[in-house]
Amino acid sequence: MKIAVYDIGTNSIHLLIVEVHKDLSFEVLGHEKDTTRLGDGSFESGELSAEAMKKGCEVMERFAKIAARSGVKRSIAVATSAVREARNGGKFIEEVWRRAGLKVSVITGEEEARLIGLAARSATDLGGKKALVIDIGGGSVELILGDGRTMDLMESYKLGVARLSDRFIHEDPPSKRSLKRLESYVERKLRKTLKRVRKAEPAVVLGTAGTMVNLAFMCHYDAQGRTLERVNLSRLKLKDLERVHAKLCRMTLRERMRMPELDPKRADLIVAGSALVLTLMRLLRVSSITISDKGIREGVILDYIDKNKKRLRGNGDGLSLRERSVRQLARRLDAEDAHGDRVAALAERIFDTTQRLHRLGPEEREMLRYAALLHDVGHSISFSKHHKHSYYLIVNSDLDGFTHEEVERLALIARLHRKPVSPKKARRMTSDPEDPVPVLAAMLRIADGLDRSHFGVVKSVSCSIRPGRAIFKLTTDKNKDAELEIWQAKERSDLFEHLYGRPAVFVKARGRKR
Repeated sequence: MKIAVYDIGTNSIHLLIVEVHKDLSFEVLGHEKDTTRLGDGSFESGELSAEAMKKGCEVMERFAKIAARSGVKRSIAVATSAVREARNGGKFIEEVWRRAGLKVSVITGEEEARLIGLAARSATDLGGKKALVIDIGGGSVELILGDGRTMDLMESYKLGVARLSDRFIHEDPPSKRSLKRLESYVERKLRKTLKRVRKAEPAVVLGTAGTMVNLAFMCHYDAQGRTLERVNLSRLKLKDLERVHAKLCRMTLRERMRMPELDPKRADLIVAGSALVLTLMRLLRVSSITISDKGIREGVILDYIDKNKKRLRGNGDGLSLRERSVRQLARRLDAEDAHGDRVAALAERIFDTTQRLHRLGPEEREMLRYAALLHDVGHSISFSKHHKHSYYLIVNSDLDGFTHEEVERLALIARLHRKPVSPKKARRMTSDPEDPVPVLAAMLRIADGLDRSHFGVVKSVSCSIRPGRAIFKLTTDKNKDAELEIWQAKERSDLFEHLYGRPAVFVKARGRKR
């Protein structure tokens, strides 16, 4: 089922089109954004300007046509603080209905916080830990405290970057006095709430929405001299933000527009944004914020799915966030589910029965499973060199719940699943000589070989470590010939043999006749 979500914010209007699957996961099909600046001046005047409303309606009309051409079956439109607080917000909503045929729901600050919390929790594997989510919009800031199941705090404050900029930033570049007044105002409004948050001792602080994301890109470039490759679950560090903020405060608007990684359309608001985030981090006494690229739009989708489970006929509630994301990518790239599942199960058995050799833990076992599920996605490009295509597709994917480093590791394991490879070559591909990638790739290579025909000939495998050799005992289907699988597994055992200095021997055990 295709769903379109329209997010009418203070600075921008977004359109997100997704396909909801029967396992209750969803896949993003398209995203459109237009920086309408609907709320420009509205927090001072109390009204949306005629020009801003005209542009906003034109964008909504255009987005509605895009959604219709995409085959969308359900549209959900929400508006936040700018429309919520404007005296003529109702007039804007009526005009959107007349021109675009879309019913817009104006949501409260608390509801906005709830939806943002849903999105952040779904995109981050909290493992039962408590997290604080900070969403910075143009008109408001939402603070959500909770774990993967419950929310202890959901608050919305009129402290968005457009509102703060309108109120405090009137010089170019901004004066120290103006910035001090802004920071003191934010501190006065949030001191009590953030003191309560500190007492709860959240294990992680998550930052969402455009200001946070743009600051993460800017700070990474300023510190590393290169573009941030993956923003989701990246870290925005206090020391980096302090340095970038100091530079921004010395620049004119024209100079800021040329600053690397800064979205030029945010150049007039970014100083208020960086000052706000710095103040929040200092009040919270944290050295970094973890960035999430999920926000209210994803929250709206998740809320719809939760309220319509029966109609969507979902049956995938048992999957973890990470596995659901991996399976969604595999399905999108037409990977063979049955083969991936068999290889994953065989790889896990090899991992478990060779524990005394590698001494790796559950995190590495999980990584091996996901790499097995994704190792053949490169077939969607071509069979020839598909292992290299798999690497490219995985490393450029948007897997929820994984850091950039973890995605890179998954891609490398998949890259190494075929063709002759030595430990030296495998090590060259990793930056850390202690990285488990070569060991996990060695297991995946054998597991993939044991399902060479894709017919499930080998049902299970176990490994006995003996002096001078490793004996892999195979449980096979008695009605099927396993010679091809044994030959291929032996061919793929080169990396394993090099790593552990002993030959791999494959023997069959009698399987049950069907």
